[in-house]
Amino acid sequence: MAEMSGIDTVKEIRKLQREGCLSALKIIGCTAHQSKEELDRFLQAGLDQCIHKPISAAMIKDIL
Repeated sequence: MAEMSGIDTVKEIRKLQREGCLSALKIIGCTAHQSKEELDRFLQAGLDQCIHKPISAAMIKDIL
């Protein structure tokens, strides 16, 4: 079982970036949640973008 949720992980990465321990990087989440509230919660945590399952290679290519 994971020790941190995805949201907690993103928050920790962003904290390390603010402290200068990590360089800037984009974080793209993937979720089965599709409600606006959940999406907003993910984006507020620091995700740059969030895509919904099911995903395709074309979706990933468009993002990158």
